[in-house]
Amino acid sequence: MDIIIDVITLIFTFISVYFMFLFLLLFFSHKKRFYKKSSIKNVPSVSIIIPVYNEEKAIEKTIKNVKKLIYPKKIEIIVIDDGSTDNTYKIIKKIRGIRVLTKKHGGKAKALNFGLKQAKGEIVACVDADSYPEKNALMKTISLFEKNVASVTTCIFVKNAKSLIQRLQRIEYLFIAWSRKVLEYLNSIYVTPGPMSLYRKKVLLKVGGFDEKNLTEDIEIAWRLLKHNYKIKMSLDTKVYTSVPRTLKKWWHQRLRWNIGGMQTNLKYFNLFLKKDFGSVGMFLLPFFSVSYLLSILGLFLIFYFIFNWSYLFIGSYTFGFNLMGTFYILPDIFLFLGIFVFILSLFYIKAGYKTMKRYIHFPKKILDVLIYVLFYFAIFPINLIHSFLKFLTGKHKW
Repeated sequence: MDIIIDVITLIFTFISVYFMFLFLLLFFSHKKRFYKKSSIKNVPSVSIIIPVYNEEKAIEKTIKNVKKLIYPKKIEIIVIDDGSTDNTYKIIKKIRGIRVLTKKHGGKAKALNFGLKQAKGEIVACVDADSYPEKNALMKTISLFEKNVASVTTCIFVKNAKSLIQRLQRIEYLFIAWSRKVLEYLNSIYVTPGPMSLYRKKVLLKVGGFDEKNLTEDIEIAWRLLKHNYKIKMSLDTKVYTSVPRTLKKWWHQRLRWNIGGMQTNLKYFNLFLKKDFGSVGMFLLPFFSVSYLLSILGLFLIFYFIFNWSYLFIGSYTFGFNLMGTFYILPDIFLFLGIFVFILSLFYIKAGYKTMKRYIHFPKKILDVLIYVLFYFAIFPINLIHSFLKFLTGKHKW
């Protein structure tokens, strides 16, 4: 058993070190380009699509934020009521300056495709009903539509982080934004997030629009664009604030959906594994996420093993009179040095993300939140992943 644990520990350590080195190498190699700003001469027409379902508390504020976006041309705003059963439709039909469309409830992807067919703009911006872009968000993202760029994503931040789980997500979103920007330099931005992402309408229609069967249409469409060798960029200084789950239960269900949608996407494109003709989907994203799943499961196994082992030693010492000092000790072996190395490398990784993101938003100053994030928040991800995998196998999953 000890040999098996040693092998698993070495595999876990090697994979962790490899990916941290990769991200840090990409970051420092392209550090100057991180803050580069672009400009655009010919401003394209823009349509903003806001799909909404039972969002009576948030939709009016979202629309007001969108209407305040600064842009030299008139913006077409299309709000699609996806068969809401609350007062959402009554609220949006009273707002001037927008197009209101209604349809039978069929899910977000269907609503987006419905709006896509109605949109007149060259660029289509998709905005969630509970998200709030800043005034300059549109101009900053539009400027990144260079040749062969099919989509530009934005930097998503958490709005009103009050509960502990929301504050932890606030920290998480900062590092997600940093890592997503790093992946731009491998042309491997794996998701065009719902709070606000922009697309070339012509390209979106050409590849078939959003996948209406996938739980995370924003992940699947990103992979499809990359599969067709289009580029996706990210505007790091474009701020969009979004509402996040305020309870652990709601967070859990959200992450189940994210994970299952990711698994659906992985399975859909798995035949492209290590195939160069399909760009980063085959050569990076599929291997990266496959290894990430493995890494999560190995990490969870090691956590449970060490907790059980140490508990057994302590309980045995006090209950059955085992010689704890003769059994439980630490020697300066290879695993101790590897652990120290991984810890130091992790600090560099965190520091790189922190120094980058603090230029754009105030970093959380509650040290306790940061400690909980590092020590405990990550530990629940593998458990959620296994739960997601079991639900994925049953096929009983929906939005």
